[in-house]
Amino acid sequence: DVTALASRVLIINRGRLLYDGALAALVARIARTKRIELVLADGVTADALAAFGTVKEFRFPNAVLEVPREDAAATSARLLAALPVADLSIEDPPIEDVIRVAFARGVAEDE
Repeated sequence: DVTALASRVLIINRGRLLYDGALAALVARIARTKRIELVLADGVTADALAAFGTVKEFRFPNAVLEVPREDAAATSARLLAALPVADLSIEDPPIEDVIRVAFARGVAEDE
């Protein structure tokens, strides 16, 4: 897993350096959302979760919501107060998605 092995990354596309820096800084720059991964208790539906964010996966009792990065903590608190949640974790999007967006956008070091 690249996140466990590297703290610094270089992204080169067609001979052009797109990014040279900390992996965490790249994720913070590119990933505008966070994933809230949930283990739910009985009675929670995908429709109930949709009030809190974009439902990316729902296979009861597991679910994944996508929310704006800056709202992740507040949304998590609202989820815990409103629904029977057995477990919750807040994660960045998969690094593969972050790299894909970096290539698509042509992220430059000065952004």
